[in-house]
Amino acid sequence: MLLDDLKILLFWLTILLLISSAVIIGIYFYHSRQRSNNYLGKKELELRYFIQKQVDHTGALIGYECLLRQHQPDGSWQLPKQLDTLPLQRVIFLLESTFKSLPTEPIQLSINLSYEQIISPEFDYFVRWAISKITPMKLAVELNVLPNEHYAHKRYFLNCIQRGQAYGMLFEIDHVGADNADLSSIEWMMPVINTLKCSMRSFRKKNRTEWLDLNLQFWHRFALEKHIDLVLTGIENDEDEALAEQLHINLRQGYRFGRPVNPLQ
Repeated sequence: MLLDDLKILLFWLTILLLISSAVIIGIYFYHSRQRSNNYLGKKELELRYFIQKQVDHTGALIGYECLLRQHQPDGSWQLPKQLDTLPLQRVIFLLESTFKSLPTEPIQLSINLSYEQIISPEFDYFVRWAISKITPMKLAVELNVLPNEHYAHKRYFLNCIQRGQAYGMLFEIDHVGADNADLSSIEWMMPVINTLKCSMRSFRKKNRTEWLDLNLQFWHRFALEKHIDLVLTGIENDEDEALAEQLHINLRQGYRFGRPVNPLQ
């Protein structure tokens, strides 16, 4: 009898130790995650959203993209590092003033978010908040995908996007490039993608012999087959625009149509 009681006692002690270990590991992971992911959450960093025009083939304005910039000691504004460390609460704070400067037109507003921001608990609220603030503009959430990037929680990510789309949000993939890995990295997202964005910078050859796995013509055909929009970004000159015309890519963005501007100036 005593032996049986001892076995039961040891069993429950083992369970308690396992639970305690799991709690300690969870607390440590949470705090280490908070420490490593709060760089852009620091209030002393001056951040601001700039906006850049998006046009159609006639040059007519069809939307804007919000581009996050960080104020530098030399007075310039540059793309910040560690974009995924910016809490969505601060994104909302920064966008409040940006939204006030935008025109009230039925055009599209694209906001670039990181994968981590999209799967965060605040994403659902962010989508509803943004849509309510920018109406009659249409909200598009944009994700910059990197080739060979490992994405965790894929099913949950797709669910987050689908919930956003149920509110009226569009989903865009930015910077699809000329490598086969660019296609592989987005195939699992295809059921929820509304728009693909290709940058001219990824398709400019350094020399005539350079091989591109995927060219702009491929992405144009791919978008047509999938019934999604294709935007050509990074258009800087007449030559770039002529290529867009030749390939019948009607949605365009780049310095040729206007650099990102500070809406608060």
